[in-house]
Amino acid sequence: MVKKQPASTNSSTKTQQLQIYAQELKKQILAKHQDVAVWLQEHDLELEDLKDASQQLLAAISLAGQVAMNQPAEVQAQEQLQAIAEEKKDDWLAQVTNEEYQEIINKMIGFAHGPVGHLDKEAELYLEQQLTDILGFAVTAELDSHRLNHSIGIMGSEQHLRRFPNDKLTDHDAYQQAGLAPNRGAFGWFTENGQLTSQSIMREKYYFAVQTLYLPDWNSNYQELKPWYKWRKMIMINPSEQLAVVGVVGDAGPAAWVKKQFGGSPEVIREGQVWSPKTRGHVILFFVDDPDDEIPLGPIDLSLEAREKNQTSQLAIKGNP
Repeated sequence: MVKKQPASTNSSTKTQQLQIYAQELKKQILAKHQDVAVWLQEHDLELEDLKDASQQLLAAISLAGQVAMNQPAEVQAQEQLQAIAEEKKDDWLAQVTNEEYQEIINKMIGFAHGPVGHLDKEAELYLEQQLTDILGFAVTAELDSHRLNHSIGIMGSEQHLRRFPNDKLTDHDAYQQAGLAPNRGAFGWFTENGQLTSQSIMREKYYFAVQTLYLPDWNSNYQELKPWYKWRKMIMINPSEQLAVVGVVGDAGPAAWVKKQFGGSPEVIREGQVWSPKTRGHVILFFVDDPDDEIPLGPIDLSLEAREKNQTSQLAIKGNP
């Protein structure tokens, strides 16, 4: 009497047979259509990669073209396909790009609301690259071998800082309800050679407080670290509200017992909507790699609507040299 195999064993055997068959079929396709193999290699893809919906839509059109070009019987169908592709290409590309952009924003929201500290290296590199592409300038969690103890954390609200010894709250043109700190910031007055310049005004408006005092080598390397961090340009990313603010390091803090990792000026907090119901202080803070001081301080709209508007403006500029 033949012993009946358990259902799970039968299922496993069938799965293995299907996997073997799939591999053989893949070999046959690539052997028969060398052009397909070359196309996949040029696009750094495997056949399995075409299961992704958005990638499949665009890749299948190009792949079909490669196959049909070598099959005379299908030339007419290929011409029809190409005509449709050309007609719909821009719509498809825009749709895929917008979907991918929203996916990046969603990932950033997850990062920002995750544990305070740093992302793992793979996620950090991904975030740096995506933000650099979106913003159009380089951002990084580590710059010149310097790294804060946190790049993911909670940002608290700070007061205005005194820009010069006799500075008054009424001299600050916005958000006066936030108050004026009784002492100057940890990095000194904001004036340049004793003068209040437009640059020093912007630095105080968009300043960050960071916990330099808790850096492992702060006490032993204070003389080198303090001038490096003074007015160091950084960017706060609030993905929940799709906003960012470029600012500078203008103060030290908050204290550890506050349970917050960063501080922001009244302008940073309000214009970056840092304490909105969706954000609740959870942000990303990276360095801006801007050795020539070309990136202006202030808020940046990261919304899809702003992105599309910017793309439209760029196209208009290209069309009218």
